[in-house]
Amino acid sequence: MMKIRAVVAVAAVTAAAAVLLHQTQADAHHPEVDVACLSAPATIRITSVAWDAPTLDERINDNIQVTFDGVVIGVGAFNPANNYSFTLDYAAPAVTGTHVVRATSLHPWGSLEDDPDPIGVGEFREATIVLPCGTSVVTTTTVAPPAIVPTTTTTTVEVLGVSDTRPDVATPVAVNPRFAG
Repeated sequence: MMKIRAVVAVAAVTAAAAVLLHQTQADAHHPEVDVACLSAPATIRITSVAWDAPTLDERINDNIQVTFDGVVIGVGAFNPANNYSFTLDYAAPAVTGTHVVRATSLHPWGSLEDDPDPIGVGEFREATIVLPCGTSVVTTTTVAPPAIVPTTTTTTVEVLGVSDTRPDVATPVAVNPRFAG
């Protein structure tokens, strides 16, 4: 029984480490986005910048989609020619309220797009703005949730010739009290 608990504990620690490692990698490749009022009542300027990568090649992405309240309003690219950033001016159709601007990476990062595990595809950042221009401007950043693929492992335990296969999860097991007789 102690051996099974040790195996379950090691499996849980390994799974947690894998999730944390995946989140760190997924959070790395992303576009940043900022939005500001350009002119009243609702012309805004959206600036998107590639993530601060360890190498310049990792900052290259040729398809960054920009949306305003979920509607695609433009696309841009990050490359050395534009210093890994682009700007989009937009006359918002709504002149009042709080609105969300999102920049999403749609292609793999790097000049060759040759990452075997295209980390960062689908990663986004959001900023919010309050219109009309001249009212308070609120900018926040929202991080895309990492794509986690659940895995299932099982343990087979044999007790007195009977095999019992269970998923490897730490769940409490009801224990009946022993009575001396």
